[in-house]
Amino acid sequence: MSAAALRASVILTRPQGKNESLARRLAAAGVPALLLPALQIDPITHDAGAFPLPADYDLIVFVSGHAAQRYFSELSARGAMQEWPGRTLAATVGVSSARQLYDMARIPRTHILHPGAGGEQDSESLWCLLAPRLPTMQRALIVRGGKGREWLGKKLEEAGLQVQRLAVYARRPVQWTPQQAGQFARALSAEHPCVCLLTSTESVNAVHANVVRLGLSDAWSRSRFVVIHERVASRLQSILKASGKVEAPVVKICQPSDDALFQTITLMASLSESS
Repeated sequence: MSAAALRASVILTRPQGKNESLARRLAAAGVPALLLPALQIDPITHDAGAFPLPADYDLIVFVSGHAAQRYFSELSARGAMQEWPGRTLAATVGVSSARQLYDMARIPRTHILHPGAGGEQDSESLWCLLAPRLPTMQRALIVRGGKGREWLGKKLEEAGLQVQRLAVYARRPVQWTPQQAGQFARALSAEHPCVCLLTSTESVNAVHANVVRLGLSDAWSRSRFVVIHERVASRLQSILKASGKVEAPVVKICQPSDDALFQTITLMASLSESS
């Protein structure tokens, strides 16, 4: 790895608890990482009698691994974590979020559906897998955060399913402390460009709010960016363009797994200034 990579800084903005393992791998590779969560995730609890159970649905879609974790935690707390119903399909938008389902021994692997690791990890890809099965389904549950895309839910409704949305967590922007702001400013002012990881449009908005508040828009726009979907890249590019950045930002889209993120981030950190 080049000397540039050894001095490059990485900014990881996933929520607290999601960055630490990746940061350790990067540090071992000689790439220091600054952990600056853009969003805080707060649980949403529900009345016991109103909590939806797996047996009431033909399909349960978990929009993230955290959504699955929160749902099963609430089931266990209510003593309702029984054998998974034979007719209920559990689905996620990608491989990473499916890991929570595979770890649940009560869910047969044949009942878990998600796009493969080689393709896009999103609602559109999941829809392609679900569409042939929909004629046998009547009711679907989407387990999600307080806000999110409505695309898949609307598609299921258009196909004739009754769709219920269950919010099990809320995401809110984090305003970085003075200490975090100082670390961020020093990373941006270093000789070599920072590599900034952004994993949702909400995190792009939250990081940008901190950047504007701190007066660091110009320095941030010179960073290199790693994102996990074209929608995230599009939102980032829109914000940077609106802020006056003329040249196209350096943006790399990769899969959301830690392995893929590690490889992409280390590659971006090792690129020469002229790359």
